[in-house]
Amino acid sequence: MKRKLLTAYNRSFTFCLLLSASILLTSCEDANEVGLGLVEDNLSAYFTDTVTVDVSTVWLDSVVTSGTGALLVGQYTDALVGETTADAYFQVGLGEAWSLDDAAVFDSIRLILPYSAYSYGDTAQTFTLEAYRLQENITAQSLPLQVGSEEASSYFYTSSGLYNTSHTKAEAAPLSSYTFKARPTSGDSVLVPLPDEMGREWLRLKQQADLKLTSATNFLDYFRGMRLSASGAVLGFNATGAVLRLYYSVPSEESILHYYHDFPVTTGTTQYNQLSTDFSSSYLNGIARGGAAVASTAAENMAFAQSGTGLMIRLDFPYLTNLLNTVEPALISSAVLEVSPIANTTQYPFPLPATLALYETYQGNKPIYPLYKNYSIEAVQEAFYAEGNEYGTMGRYQFNITEYLINRLSGSNYSETLMLAAPASAFTQTVNRLAVGGPGQITQRVKLKIYYTKTK
Repeated sequence: MKRKLLTAYNRSFTFCLLLSASILLTSCEDANEVGLGLVEDNLSAYFTDTVTVDVSTVWLDSVVTSGTGALLVGQYTDALVGETTADAYFQVGLGEAWSLDDAAVFDSIRLILPYSAYSYGDTAQTFTLEAYRLQENITAQSLPLQVGSEEASSYFYTSSGLYNTSHTKAEAAPLSSYTFKARPTSGDSVLVPLPDEMGREWLRLKQQADLKLTSATNFLDYFRGMRLSASGAVLGFNATGAVLRLYYSVPSEESILHYYHDFPVTTGTTQYNQLSTDFSSSYLNGIARGGAAVASTAAENMAFAQSGTGLMIRLDFPYLTNLLNTVEPALISSAVLEVSPIANTTQYPFPLPATLALYETYQGNKPIYPLYKNYSIEAVQEAFYAEGNEYGTMGRYQFNITEYLINRLSGSNYSETLMLAAPASAFTQTVNRLAVGGPGQITQRVKLKIYYTKTK
């Protein structure tokens, strides 16, 4: 479906009306104080936050996770959304051209993984990482072109890539199992020992000028890549800078010279993360991938978003058009969507997403476009989390959706439903989750605050 945008004329006209209304009042939440002394005798200023916002949880069919440059590895269990598992898949390249002395002797081979500073879950516990050798090539999936009246593709699909649901077959037994204490914010790297037999074989093949170690194509057929799995928290590593490092030495008459060669992790569409969740012990038990939304009334009056796995919060405004009985759309001066997370769901080891975004949807529970900022067709609408304070203000995200609301009430072809989750850059390469309350929650819920003027 093609999004219907305001013409330049309509945008200018609406903007002028809003500007005029803004000059006439200064908004505040006490309706008895709004615009006192600033509004002419024929105008009154009003405020409402009683518009019903229904929330529910949607589980997307799939989310593209390839080419992000982030390797996510680990597992965590949360009472709200169950058990989440992250496995990283990647290929390895030959690296820079190198020559090898016939007298070279193998020392060791290691997988070096630079921390990205991202983690989720309890990193105080020990972390066991397992590295597996792939048995088949990593192959990007291509989507057919959308034509005619076909259903629009999800915003989180790509023409060629891999997804959180993708899988590449690996050997049953790991090449290596390595236990360590995670230090995700240290700026260091994890050095995972790999089998000596593998390193010796690579060194021998190079000395023999075997095509397996001299031709990129032959090397990929010989060593198809790796899968990383782990227990403990989910840790993030940078694909850029990650290498398989082969250490070797060359004896000389006076000493032994030590060298290494790096086989870099290949970034791009063949690097992806498989992200899965077992909801059986959570509030979302029974939710179907790509299926119907789970209403907040069926989940203890809560709804959830989780990056990576594809959980999004659906926002519906069932009685929004009732506003037309009292509100002239062009005289709405401000509309703020306020999202307050459920108390005690925001702290370590499960911190909130730093920012949230809104998405429009026209066909079922599938995000099609990000919602843009007011009167922009480029800047995406995002909201940062503001911490609560000791004076009773709750932590919240706030979106200014004035243009969206005016156009919804004016009959423009805008999405009747919005979807809430992290911005695309975070939604495809993190696993943070968010819990919000449904209409039954008194305070910790989603509110739509509307400021408007009326003639007396």
